[in-house]
Amino acid sequence: MAPKVGIIGAGVSGLRCAAILLENGFEVTILEARDRIGGRITQSDGLSRRMDLGANWIHSTGHNPIVDLAKRTATPLHLWEQNTILVDQQGQLVAGDLANQTLERIWDTLEKAVHHSTVNSSTMDTSKSLYDFFNDDCQRLVQQGIILTDEANLFLGMAHMWGAYVGDRVERQSLKFLFLVDCIGGDDCFVASSYEKIMSAIAKAPLARAKVYLESVVSSVRHDAAEQEKVLVTTVAGIVHSFDEVVLTIPLGWLKCHKDRIYPLESNIIDAIDSISYGRLEKVFIEFSFAFWETREDPTDGQCCKPISFMHWLSPGYGPLGNSKDWRLEAVSFAAFPEPHRRPILLFYTYGDCSTYITNLIHGLDTDARARVLESIFEPYYARLPNYDKRRCAPLNFLATEWCKDEFAGYGSYSNFQVGMRDAANNVKALRHGMPKSHIYFAGEHTAPFDGLGTVAGAYTSGEDVAHRIADKYSPRSTSE
Repeated sequence: MAPKVGIIGAGVSGLRCAAILLENGFEVTILEARDRIGGRITQSDGLSRRMDLGANWIHSTGHNPIVDLAKRTATPLHLWEQNTILVDQQGQLVAGDLANQTLERIWDTLEKAVHHSTVNSSTMDTSKSLYDFFNDDCQRLVQQGIILTDEANLFLGMAHMWGAYVGDRVERQSLKFLFLVDCIGGDDCFVASSYEKIMSAIAKAPLARAKVYLESVVSSVRHDAAEQEKVLVTTVAGIVHSFDEVVLTIPLGWLKCHKDRIYPLESNIIDAIDSISYGRLEKVFIEFSFAFWETREDPTDGQCCKPISFMHWLSPGYGPLGNSKDWRLEAVSFAAFPEPHRRPILLFYTYGDCSTYITNLIHGLDTDARARVLESIFEPYYARLPNYDKRRCAPLNFLATEWCKDEFAGYGSYSNFQVGMRDAANNVKALRHGMPKSHIYFAGEHTAPFDGLGTVAGAYTSGEDVAHRIADKYSPRSTSE
């Protein structure tokens, strides 16, 4: 009789885990709390084209299974050109050459910070943040005469962009454990259409061959030694499932809120769940009738200019968010995509307290009311872009995520590692190892290999790795395989 494995969660890691187990002859049941599969990968038709509300990026184009799936499914990937608009604290546009040069320096310093973290993590002070490293490097650049004071202010202001990568303020990102969020080597790229075809490929075998139960919210997971070493999973509807092995692919944020639903939970697992932080990244899409910020021809030579990829607004002295919270904004431009994917859409990223603030304002509002609130917040920013005219450049549509209000997403986005953490690497290893003696395992971006934490590829790989471990337990692979 085939061993029975229960997988809690039908996101990337759960579906990949299921596919491998099915290949190895297991009977697989997937319990998913939502009325759909995909987890934090989902789309909306709220604008003129389908939009990914969750993952947009693939980190990166090196050896990455998601890149392979993108190629197999003809999903277009976009590599951004390094061309940015930078708006200073007074709302003035910074010269393009200086903006791009500052962005290049930021990435150079980040690479040095990752190397420093990798080499010196074991002896580093837990209170040091990534921003501390940026500040120290900025002082060095000034002292060596490489940059002037005004350029230093731009540099430190733009350094906050890292918040949109980890889902919280750069001052809270641990320098000691920065190496844990250094994604797979290669170029980061953006999914120019949507993740839909990739997810369909990942889900194909599980949907065809596994038992999949949607809207099945788990109320308890209990290892019962008295029941022939079975793991009993109970749903809020009172249905009890019995499995030989269980894989929890639930987001870290959910685990933080519901540790009491898993028994027994070993002390090192509790410590890991409590210690690893959980980011709050949100997205606001704003669609216009045309990409007014683009200057398609260089008047000096009549040549077509490179499209604008990135936009950064330093902590502003204007607008509803104001300087009191020191929030700054950034966006990417879908007008930089090649046809047929190009659209006059700006995707703003918010994080941390800023995300919570905006989400609280719009939660529960109807479409028109949400649009009014979002316009009042973001108009002071996009109004600083080149060629803006209030009458001609009025936005057509707004679309905003609310992961901070989503229980099944764990009220956030993905894991990160904040100042004060003392044993982050071993915390991840503990979750990755799981509780095999109790037949309970964990998978997801928070258990991924160190070069894939917080990424789709990491989630995919984590599900695959757990599945192989379970398969080997019942039928060990030979050393020649």
